[in-house]
Amino acid sequence: MSNTVIIWIVLPALLGLSLIFIQRLPKLSAVLGTLFPLVFAGLALIFSRGLTLIFIGRVFTLADSLTIFGRTIQITADQLGIIALLYMLCFAWNLVGRLFIVSQWFNSLSLVITALWVSVQFINPFLYSAVVIELIALISVPLLSPRGTPARSGVLRFLSMQTLAMPLILLSGWMVSGIETSPSAEALVLRGALLVIAGFSLWAGIFPLHSWLPMLTEETHPWVISFLQTIMQIGLAFFSLKFLNQYAWLRNLEEIKIVLKWVGALCLISAGIIVTFQRKLSRIFGYLYLSGTGYIVLSMAFQQQGWLNLLTLYLLPRAFGYWSLGYALSLMHEALGSEALRLSELKGLIWRYPRISILLLCSLLNIIGMPLFSLFPSHRIIWSVLASESLPIRLLIGFGLIGMIIMFLRVLAAAIQPAGVINDDKQERAVLIVPVVMIISLMVLGGLFPQAFSTPLQDLFISFQNLLP
Repeated sequence: MSNTVIIWIVLPALLGLSLIFIQRLPKLSAVLGTLFPLVFAGLALIFSRGLTLIFIGRVFTLADSLTIFGRTIQITADQLGIIALLYMLCFAWNLVGRLFIVSQWFNSLSLVITALWVSVQFINPFLYSAVVIELIALISVPLLSPRGTPARSGVLRFLSMQTLAMPLILLSGWMVSGIETSPSAEALVLRGALLVIAGFSLWAGIFPLHSWLPMLTEETHPWVISFLQTIMQIGLAFFSLKFLNQYAWLRNLEEIKIVLKWVGALCLISAGIIVTFQRKLSRIFGYLYLSGTGYIVLSMAFQQQGWLNLLTLYLLPRAFGYWSLGYALSLMHEALGSEALRLSELKGLIWRYPRISILLLCSLLNIIGMPLFSLFPSHRIIWSVLASESLPIRLLIGFGLIGMIIMFLRVLAAAIQPAGVINDDKQERAVLIVPVVMIISLMVLGGLFPQAFSTPLQDLFISFQNLLP
């Protein structure tokens, strides 16, 4: 047990699998599924200053590597901040998951999936991480397509894209060895970079390979898909940083910076334009993830402008934004009894369910990056940096933002339409006022005091020494 790999990968995975055997005790499963990730996140924070702990006169020292099937997994003290963040995401989603009618496997598989995303970050050689990501996609199927329901087209397309990405990353791993022995081979460098970009594009659903994303959010319960996509988006962001940190030929390639800027801009413009024509909130949710991916890619494109500090300011508010929006959509899903959450069904929503409506509208404003909300500071920095970029990129991002604002106005117009039914406690639980006020307050405080979100992540990227200024 005195090994970082056993504590933060093997043990969580085993505990997650053990929860399968107590599915007939849903309350106990929910409590344990919430407690376990909190404990692992707390332990990661305790040991993040060093792998030695003195407690009651006893010294506890953790080994930082483990070899499994001839492959080494190494987790040092500098990397425990990443682990703490991933397990805190698992804790946050399990904390209130019991309120919604989701898959009975959610508590157990969410912990297993988190442990696997942790392992993705630290496997050496890195190409075996592609196999683990494919395993994560397969394990996600019981959550995306619960027992008794047929596998829909979104799930099948998601699995297809994840499977296609795996051989591209494996092939790029083979090319890396050739590039390291002959770094001056420009053609080989460009091909390797192209394979890496293609693989990550398939994984993350980058435009125009994003078609599975809105389909999946439409077919899956909002709480389930918000967890899977949030931890996937952040997990892939860390994995891409590992690529850039490890390979100088990739991070120093001027063309890669240009490609990242255009990829990020295309994600934002495509999400902004397409979302204005959507008639279902569930599909809008998918395009908001596409927009978030665009901002992450743009952050990575500006390596000379302190982009790691920007990611520190961005990641936690983005995760919180997805959590709050997933919470609002899940409440609407239960209240309206609708899977699609069509805009036509939102007519008069603010009069029928004022608390849920206000939370939904504020969550959308936060995700878009409007002033006074937690994502505005990071978005403002990105917009100011882009002011010096070429006119086409600025226009693409500007039109994308306009599209998001139009989407919000459409949702607002539907919600405030007069309705014959006025809210009472029979339709909407009065107890919701406490969490709604707390969530909106955190959004506003995050916008007014952005350091409240960035300070906990201050040392998050310390292990990426080659990317630090």
